[in-house]
Amino acid sequence: MNKITVINHLDPRAGLWLLLMANIGMFCQKNSEQGSMLSGIFLLLMLVHGLYKAAGKGIVLLVSFHLLLMYVFPQCPAWMNMVFPVLVNYSLRMLPCVLAGLLLLRTSSMQKMIAAMYTLHLPQGFIIAMSTTLRYFPALKEEFVHINAAMKLQNISWASRLECTVVPLIVSAVNTSDEIAAAAVARGIENPGKKTSEITLHMGTSDWLIMILVTFGILIVVIAG
Repeated sequence: MNKITVINHLDPRAGLWLLLMANIGMFCQKNSEQGSMLSGIFLLLMLVHGLYKAAGKGIVLLVSFHLLLMYVFPQCPAWMNMVFPVLVNYSLRMLPCVLAGLLLLRTSSMQKMIAAMYTLHLPQGFIIAMSTTLRYFPALKEEFVHINAAMKLQNISWASRLECTVVPLIVSAVNTSDEIAAAAVARGIENPGKKTSEITLHMGTSDWLIMILVTFGILIVVIAG
């Protein structure tokens, strides 16, 4: 069954702009209320694009962080309040950027994002770094799923799961990065010549409207705070 969405398309260039605005909003935050409003903007965008599951997780995470700061940590020992509230506050601060990045990844394919970076005339080194990074995390996620399935088959205890997950992931991360870099070079990503693409990008009315509304929304949140 197809997902019912208000907007089923987001140009990757618009997604990159939203990610940039999320980072600007993050650096201009003065309090956690501003961060929550910024997160709310991108959660609403995720709902508009039909990413209901991801938006639901984001809402749960946002509410959980605030509940921890308001009700849990004040009842905890002093040594715990020296570390964990700081981590939660930084996570809240970075949440808008995480949501904007997730929106970009879920609404645009890797090929479209690379084509968008070329049309924006970004530096070659930046495009190479981004293209390898975009391939790296899905491969690492797939490896994690395989490791988790293997542990379930062998009935490994919860106490040993951390070691059995981290060590293979570290080894896999090194091998995966080498493989991705070699594959990218084999495809000619380092070739300084002009790149062509079979993908044609088009900024629609909805893309411009979203960019304008989000930009004004973030400016209002930052200035009002």
